[in-house]
Amino acid sequence: MTAATSETRRSMVRVGCCAVALVLACRLLSGSAAGADADTLGLDEEAAFRAAVERAAPSVVRIESAGMSEAALAGPAEASPAAGPSSGTVIDPEGWVVTTEFAVPKDVAQAVVVLPDGTRRAARAVGRDRSRGLVLLKVDLPAGMTLPVAPLASRADLAVGQWTLAFGRTLSASAPNVAIGILSAVNRAWGKAVQTDASVSPANYGGPLVDVEGRLIGILAPLPADTAGMTAGTELYDSGIGFAVPGDDIVAVLPRLKAGETLRPGILGISYESRDAFTAAAKIAFCSPGSPAAKAGLRAGDTVVAAAGKPVARIAELRHELAPRYAGDTIDLVVERPTKGGGAERVEARATLVAALPAWRRAILGIVADRTASAKKDGPQKQPVRVRWLWPDGPAAKAGVRPGDVIESVAMNGADDASEAEPLPVGSPEVLAGFLGGVEIGATVRLVVRRAAEVVPIDIATMAVAGTPPAHVPPLPGANGARAKRLEAPEVAKPPIAVLPDGDATQPLGVLVYFGPPPGAVDPQVGGRNGGADADQAFAEPWKAAVARHRVAVILPAAEDPQRWARGDIAAVARAIDSLASRRPIDRSRVAFAGRGAGGGFAFVAAESLGPAARGVALLDSALPRQAAIEPAEPGRSRWVLFGQSADQALPRLAADRQRLTDNGFPVGMLGEMLGDAVPAESLCAWVESLGVL
Repeated sequence: MTAATSETRRSMVRVGCCAVALVLACRLLSGSAAGADADTLGLDEEAAFRAAVERAAPSVVRIESAGMSEAALAGPAEASPAAGPSSGTVIDPEGWVVTTEFAVPKDVAQAVVVLPDGTRRAARAVGRDRSRGLVLLKVDLPAGMTLPVAPLASRADLAVGQWTLAFGRTLSASAPNVAIGILSAVNRAWGKAVQTDASVSPANYGGPLVDVEGRLIGILAPLPADTAGMTAGTELYDSGIGFAVPGDDIVAVLPRLKAGETLRPGILGISYESRDAFTAAAKIAFCSPGSPAAKAGLRAGDTVVAAAGKPVARIAELRHELAPRYAGDTIDLVVERPTKGGGAERVEARATLVAALPAWRRAILGIVADRTASAKKDGPQKQPVRVRWLWPDGPAAKAGVRPGDVIESVAMNGADDASEAEPLPVGSPEVLAGFLGGVEIGATVRLVVRRAAEVVPIDIATMAVAGTPPAHVPPLPGANGARAKRLEAPEVAKPPIAVLPDGDATQPLGVLVYFGPPPGAVDPQVGGRNGGADADQAFAEPWKAAVARHRVAVILPAAEDPQRWARGDIAAVARAIDSLASRRPIDRSRVAFAGRGAGGGFAFVAAESLGPAARGVALLDSALPRQAAIEPAEPGRSRWVLFGQSADQALPRLAADRQRLTDNGFPVGMLGEMLGDAVPAESLCAWVESLGVL
């Protein structure tokens, strides 16, 4: 099809939609005179829809899983994978059917395909596209039998506003279920999908999205809307927001799927200085050691300005180029790199994406800098990085770094590449953390520090974060007491109590969120929390001394359900942290969650839900939640995990939990004291200060 033909087709779609609106407007203005035209147009549309259904329906099949997945066996859910029939689409007449992992999860290898005539055929999962959640099935067919295939609509011909029909075949094996809507976007899910406002539900997943001519636009799939905090992919069903993987994209990888490949998302191995994907530049904060980015010569401080030949001005634009690609694909990048003179040079790089990064463990120098409030959504702000204290017997202390030194630059020592040996100006703790995120443990870096009027170069070998916090953490001056306050916030029925240090209100605070036994009592002997101001002060009393010593704000949430902690409480905690940040500056590199008993397991769940915002989590008299999915640590998404145990509490899974976390790159340790009846406030608040180690 020529470019001119494609443009003509898009123009016809736009004209057709405008004609509908024009006829309806005329009917309103002119009454029955225009009504006949509108009725005629409606009949024409109905005839077109019927024709599209007749053309596409034979390629729509019903999928019944031949086994129950672990997700379905785990318990009831509103939309559980493989818990019932779903849909599929014939993509090749020789018995090849595309469906989704919702119908055939990764732990299920067989399925039953029910053809439109009711015939049941065995099928096996041959290839999988893990990036888009698709599965290619091979149906066992008699010799000489083929299956009908809908013609393909080119992605280049798609236009926002054109009619779409979403098919499924679950309610009845003999007739498809169809929902009608329009194509509302052509580049969703970071470039992996188109969007329709037709009702799309588990009944449609795996079925085709077709145009008004009955041509295949794509395969309906529950892709996650991660920008809205939705990760399962099923949260939006029947909402008027549905996604389909374009047929062109599926056909392009069909030979690989037929060959039995499992296609996985391609990973570059970087993270960004800003968390604002839609307005911030793609400036690299971390470059994981051994990652494609590191092998291509990228490093912290680089700003990606082009990818695959297209300009990149925002993180979102880079994600749109990276997300659709698979492991093994290559991508050409152009970055701007700061130069010594204050300018920037352009550097070209080619990276081959991978399915998984090498095991990453955080490397540190053993330096704890003055607190800053610079870790904001718009990225770090330039300010001096002054050493406040040193990790006991850490590399920096042994190399001669002193409290009060101001870190001016950092570079790899003895690097083969001259560009890697070029010093990186350290304008904030985040810049130094980003540099160290790309350094392997044991590698030597050169710090340049200013000491009074002297500039001193110091070579330091990095080490891994020790699991156990230092026995002594220097207190922060400036607080002579602490006081409890309620953190009122919109839509929070039970505002949490915050224990805040007195003194200088401009000095950044660490933050500890502590979950006690529901309904939020830290210890039974402290008393209730539903009284007035005096009751709040009594409730906060066990924390006040440690809060004042280490300038840590302790947030004590209340559970909505007095019998248990629930996921709804996590949103209230997030709002409480935001409410605190609006009143006092907080150091976001020192935010931790902790809890005891049931509260300990919930603290881990809350930390996982809030992602990079949580830098540490402590579980006291608690093991990891059984449903916890431990993903490998990576720069920008790693947290320090502590366990604490009472003498009379047995934690049979503790050793296995610690090993599981360690294997995935998380620093893991034990609280340095045996737990008693009292809250270990001093140890926890000192640990929050230690989270700032670089």
